[in-house]
Amino acid sequence: MKEISAKTKEVRYITLDFLTASFNLEMDVYEFINEILHMNFRDFIFESGGVGRKYHYGNTAKFEHIHVYYSTQADIENGMNSGITVNLSGQACRQFELFRWSDNRKWTWYNTIQELVSAGARFTRCDIAQDFINSRYTWQFLLEKIYKKTLIYRGNVKRYNKINTKTGTDFNASIYIGDKPQQLNIYDKKGERFDRAKEEYDVENWTRWELRLFGDKAHMAVLELADGRALADLWAGILSAHYRFVTLTGDKNRSRRDNAKWWKEFLNGAKETKLLIESDKPTLKKKENWLENHGPDKAELMLYMRDFFVYGADTALDTLLKRIQSQRINLTDSDIQMLLQGIIEEASHANIIIDKQSTDNVVKELHKCLFNEL
Repeated sequence: MKEISAKTKEVRYITLDFLTASFNLEMDVYEFINEILHMNFRDFIFESGGVGRKYHYGNTAKFEHIHVYYSTQADIENGMNSGITVNLSGQACRQFELFRWSDNRKWTWYNTIQELVSAGARFTRCDIAQDFINSRYTWQFLLEKIYKKTLIYRGNVKRYNKINTKTGTDFNASIYIGDKPQQLNIYDKKGERFDRAKEEYDVENWTRWELRLFGDKAHMAVLELADGRALADLWAGILSAHYRFVTLTGDKNRSRRDNAKWWKEFLNGAKETKLLIESDKPTLKKKENWLENHGPDKAELMLYMRDFFVYGADTALDTLLKRIQSQRINLTDSDIQMLLQGIIEEASHANIIIDKQSTDNVVKELHKCLFNEL
């Protein structure tokens, strides 16, 4: 960055700035480092505990900023995670780039991502950073648009900044839009570098727009890259789908206003890419699994039973009964009595008519449970 000195020329850089991936592989950590990361395990330091403990692994292998977390069989038996996780922070990503490029000048992140996907990676964090140097798209520019209430976004917007005590001006300021599992952080990279390492850059401004993705959203985004999506297009496509800056004037309902001209230019026609994670809705199978694998709580059991009835009274009663039988050891007599009382009530609430014979049959079976006759 220090070679950039033309203060009037805008320069943009985009890169992966954080990547975390977990694997369920039948290989030890030495094979993983050699075969998946294409590095030499002898370059790594192996230590018990370390940062890996934070991720619930027993051990950490690290080569400066590049971290690999893993557990021994004894660790797993003591409740630690199985499998292997590789964690590449921003500095680790730059370190990994230098290593791979020195080995193969044709290497790109797309090569590594495709290899990781082929190895069964589950990505849990992915940060994409777009740097704007000598640009109008500074954090001050963005903050002005937010203060004018042209941002349409359902979530929190926060600002943090430090003040230069000599001049009274802001430096190293940050704007956070949203929170996990998706956060957009816009901050003064020039100020941050000076604040952290006293590094000075001969540029007018240097602002970073950093998109941070976690969990399923990170995995969805990385799969787009594995399919060949350009990183810059993916970054802009996610912004286009989840954030809007609209015109100052127009419909009183801001959501119906047109996108601001600067925002359209900023996104450069990228295809909207929605990272929507739908919450799982209760299903018959999920309820069956819950009753089969966990001891029921009285109140929750009634809700689960009500859900069963929605799927049909006869099937519901038969399935519920099987689950109750398999969980008999976890049921108290009071639970059984509660079920007896609740069957008719819940069926009534769900507008389900249960024939008398079916009701009698399930009641008899519950009586067997109650008197330990199963």
